[in-house]
Amino acid sequence: MSPLFGSKAPRTVLYFATDLHGSEKCFRKFLNGGKVYGADIMVLGGDVAGKAIQALTHTGGSTYACTFRGAHYEIEEGSELTELEQLISDFGYYPYRAEPGELEAMQAAGTMEGLFLELMRQRLQRWMQLADERLRPLDIPVYWMLGNDDPDELEAILDEAPWGTHCEEKVLRLKSGHEFLSLGYSNVTPWNSYRELAEEEIERRVMALCGQLEDPSRAIFNLHAPPFDSGLDEAPVLDANLTVQSAAGQVKMGPVGSTAVRTVIERVQPLLGLHGHIHESYGSRQIGKTLCINPGSDYGTGILNGFIATLEPDRVAAHQFVRG
Repeated sequence: MSPLFGSKAPRTVLYFATDLHGSEKCFRKFLNGGKVYGADIMVLGGDVAGKAIQALTHTGGSTYACTFRGAHYEIEEGSELTELEQLISDFGYYPYRAEPGELEAMQAAGTMEGLFLELMRQRLQRWMQLADERLRPLDIPVYWMLGNDDPDELEAILDEAPWGTHCEEKVLRLKSGHEFLSLGYSNVTPWNSYRELAEEEIERRVMALCGQLEDPSRAIFNLHAPPFDSGLDEAPVLDANLTVQSAAGQVKMGPVGSTAVRTVIERVQPLLGLHGHIHESYGSRQIGKTLCINPGSDYGTGILNGFIATLEPDRVAAHQFVRG
């Protein structure tokens, strides 16, 4: 028995979810999942920020109008408008009450990104406060990090969170005794997202973290990008114009994960790999001695996908995917 663990180390339940992309509903479900699933440890993987602003345009008086998810709304200011804003937030967008032409003018002036970032900050700050209110009384530790779709400016909010630990590019010790290594960057994508790295840099950073591990075979790797060609990284194949390719009427799928992540996992063989990034590739795969998982993401429907692992010192005693 490793000295990292007691002679009678208890089983520990870890609950993991990822790629919420700003969905208020999914975040509330994540917080509630700690108690529902009997979690001793909670981990929220990368991509916490939403992807778009949804304008609610002032049309005169106290009326606002918008088209959202194929439905057109014209609503008076009050409870119904607040409910619509909550609906928009639940699906991961940022509602913004705008005057006619306001957002177009900001776009032309190059100030739209500033507004977008401020809306991201406000929501993430509210999330961290809600986590403090919900998880502190339960004394459940939680670990946060950004993903490739999250701007670096949000890191300070995770650093200053009243509850939980910002785990990005660190090796930490979980209450189970396992070492916990995290990196939220992805390999290069066609979308030029906020936090992407060349494969060589991903490998360099992760291997540098591995150098801090006392017992790599019992470590847990929290790496946003899934290992390449693992079955956890299948996404639609795109051509040079970013058009989805098809064959025989079916969307063509191909591996888009990180070769560096795969190389490191094959070399180091940690106990467990927690991944996300590719929403379509829910599942688990064994790479040598390492169990690698991707719970996938359906944040756009308000449904939260998650993963539960029952940990013993030298093995994952049980695991299952959960959805709700």
